Amino acid sequence: MRRLIGLLLLIFAPLATMAQTDYPIHDDFSRACRITAPLGRGMLGIGNAFLKAMPKGIRSNSELEINKIKITSTADGEVFGAWVITPKSVDAPRPAILLLHGGGFVFKGAPYHYDLAKEYARRTGSVVVMVDYRTAHNNPYGTSLSDCVDAWRWMIAEAEALGIDTARTAIVGDSAGGFLAIKTVVASDFRPAKMMLIYPVVDCSMRTESMAKFSDTPVWNSELNSKMWEYYLQGAEEKSLLDLDDSDLREMPTTYIETAEFDCLRDEGNAFALRLEGAGVATTHIETKGTMHGFDMAQRSEITQRQIAERCKWLGEWQLYIAGDRVV
Repeated sequence: MRRLIGLLLLIFAPLATMAQTDYPIHDDFSRACRITAPLGRGMLGIGNAFLKAMPKGIRSNSELEINKIKITSTADGEVFGAWVITPKSVDAPRPAILLLHGGGFVFKGAPYHYDLAKEYARRTGSVVVMVDYRTAHNNPYGTSLSDCVDAWRWMIAEAEALGIDTARTAIVGDSAGGFLAIKTVVASDFRPAKMMLIYPVVDCSMRTESMAKFSDTPVWNSELNSKMWEYYLQGAEEKSLLDLDDSDLREMPTTYIETAEFDCLRDEGNAFALRLEGAGVATTHIETKGTMHGFDMAQRSEITQRQIAERCKWLGEWQLYIAGDRVV
């Protein structure tokens, strides 16, 4: 993990302003706190080229069968990819996770995203489909979301071939992937049984207290968040997910939300959890302390390990009951 963070520093430190570290963030994250995402348009291609070239350890082994597959977009006919990670020790039908990585809508998955995908598969006995969706800065508005929705529909349609139990499915997203997870659920006729959101992007209006306060936090801050929305929206208008209608909220699956203490996205994640609870959705809400956005890139941290264990425990618990025609 020290090597991973060192590689990320090598990539991003020359491209970005050094991060502000005058916050009482836990020492576990001191090296990670030196990373701040470079969102200048000229830097995105360089950053993504480095991410593509970095070793991801995404190959089959004694525990996991890993395959890269291609999915055809229903929006424009283009092809995008996904990794299918299947635990060998669990007989079909297995639970399944659609995993939507973060990266401000503009970066491809980092090596730690792939590590987390494998960890979720190993610890929960789930088939994990990690989507390599097309990024927002070099594709038309809505492409990233369309790819995620197509990947979800593909996973459900191919359930028998993948050895998946469609009654035990989850959509998991971190950061921008959290936004895509919520929007994928809203856009889909077949809803997952669970949704997990890790320090999620929720509010395009950027109106929360933490957004105003944390303009200089390491890894991610409100200035970068504003630039992210410019790339994603491309001049389009969207309603904040904090303003979703109650009818949409009531249809949300059982949800786990995790936020970070020194993260500009903290309050919108907390507020979304409260809205879900108010709508009667079973919600597990964890506010991690001494953490910043993307803290789980430091995977050897005891805090990170505790949270990964919490996530896997929650994902691995399947006490199902039927409400009408929907598994909740």
